[in-house]
Amino acid sequence: MEPSTYEEASKDAEWRKAMEEEILALKKNETWDLMPKPEEKYAQDLLEKFRMLDCKPISTPLDGNAKLCANEGRELEDSTMYRQLVGSLIYFTITRPDIAFAVGVVSRFMEKPQKPHLDAAKSILRYVKKTFDFGLLYKKVSSGELVGYCDADFAGDQYTRHLTTGYSFNLGSAIVSWCSKRQPTVSLSTTEAEYRAAAMAAQE
Repeated sequence: MEPSTYEEASKDAEWRKAMEEEILALKKNETWDLMPKPEEKYAQDLLEKFRMLDCKPISTPLDGNAKLCANEGRELEDSTMYRQLVGSLIYFTITRPDIAFAVGVVSRFMEKPQKPHLDAAKSILRYVKKTFDFGLLYKKVSSGELVGYCDADFAGDQYTRHLTTGYSFNLGSAIVSWCSKRQPTVSLSTTEAEYRAAAMAAQE
């Protein structure tokens, strides 16, 4: 009967022998790439792939005053690199939620990317270089109170006039959930926009 747990397998002489042979084979073949790459290594590879190793680091992934539009600047002659860059950044957001909003913005222009869109995507890489060794610190606090915030950017998208709603929830001093999403329809008033943001937060 095949064991279902390590404890059961470790009690069987044949299974112990099989495990020892497997470990010896790994050592003999010098097979040590069993773990995924560290996050820092992926970031380094990303900078190298898009020739940004020597770029000047910045403290924010996207300029807060930047308003990117669909028809802005010179269209790229070859958009392949832009799509590859944004695709790599989308994958990177799995472990780097701090760049999720900025990546979401530049991913809107995959169809016909232009020079300002590429510059914005590269600025995210410059931020990544700045924050190689950054992390989130969750302090031990006595208060476990859950506090939520929500807001709406009425007609903030200059191209579609759609609003962006967002929320964040903190447990004590640590953020545990957040979202920023452009809505598919246009709100007719700031009151409606704020109500939709509150409803979105309440659903969470």
